[in-house]
Formats: sequence, C-alpha cells, structure tokens
Amino acid sequence: MAQSEDLSTDTPMDTMPWNLRDSITMALAQTPSYSMWFDSRNSFISADPVNVFGLRYGLSWGKISAYTGYYFTSYKQANGKDSVQYKFNYLSSTYEYRFYKTHRFSLTGFAQLGGGIRTVDHLTNDNIANKQQFFMPIEFGAYGSVRFLRYFGVGGGLGTRIALFPGGRNFSGPIYYIGFTAFPWTFYEDVRSKAKKHGMNLP
Repeated sequence: MAQSEDLSTDTPMDTMPWNLRDSITMALAQTPSYSMWFDSRNSFISADPVNVFGLRYGLSWGKISAYTGYYFTSYKQANGKDSVQYKFNYLSSTYEYRFYKTHRFSLTGFAQLGGGIRTVDHLTNDNIANKQQFFMPIEFGAYGSVRFLRYFGVGGGLGTRIALFPGGRNFSGPIYYIGFTAFPWTFYEDVRSKAKKHGMNLP
C-alpha cells in the first residue's frame, strides 16, 4: 500500500467525538487539498493472489476525501488444454471517512464504486472467440497506519470486493493492504520552515 496523505498538525476535528453528520458538514466547510498517488491493493482471483494496480486523484477535506482512479489487473488460468488470460480495467470513485487521526496513528474507512471491462483472451484455442464484458466492482473496508519515523510509517488494511454483472465473474473476493506509508507533507513543511529561516518563502 502506498499512501501520501498527511496532516501533521492535529486539529480539534480529529479528536472531538462529533457525530458523523456534523463532522462531514464541518469538514466540507474547509478549503480542500488536492491529492494524487498510487492506490494498489492485494487480492485473490479464483484463489490466485493478484495485485490490482491503481492511480487516483481527488480532494481531501481532512475528515473526508473523494477520489477518482483507474485500476487494472490480469491473470492467467489453465482450462484443460486452453490457457485463458483475464484482464480487468475499470474506473472507480472512492469515498473515505477518517475515524481517528493523531500524529502517530490513523484509521480510515472507505467505500468504492466503479465500472469497467473484463477481457477474456483464449491464448491457445483459436476456436473460442475472445470477448469483453461489463462489470461493476463495489469495495469497502478500512485501513490504518502507524508512524515510526518522522517521514515514514507502516500501514495495513482489510476489505472486500463484490463484482456485479457477468463481467464480474471471478473478480469478487477479499482485498488487503500492507506496506510502508510516506508522509511527504511533513517533509515539505520542514523544508519550507528551514527555507524561511534563510530568507526564502516557499508556497
């Protein structure tokens, strides 16, 4: 999992026990920040481990975030004497809600809805036509991170994916994240602070 979101200064909104509606309303009153990063996750398709690669871009209001991204993965499967390659390409919108955030710990829930095309290529049997089918993946779960250095931490998460329509066959399954987390905003703030001491004003 690769994540670049970082708010190094905690605010009361991060810790006060407001209800869901109030926290969303107050978050939307803020000026959003822009974010773009890789959003890959591990999963299983037909009991085979795969990696779903993604790149997403969107807005963050601190407590809530909204993104749109492109995702793809492929895997091969033997079917008798035929070798079949399945390719999944889709666009998906993600909505996140931050349950908890401090300088060292964070926990975020997410829901994702997309649509795309599954391509089935028969690699060793020319008598079977290749085909494309529409599918709609729905994903939800939660992930968290622990910062152990000023600019780096570890993160992980669990979720599930439900793929609708005929093209989603074999694509439903669990998803999980595990890996390092980066905090580039903290690094940028440190650089800007040092630059200011030397008479340079960074944006």
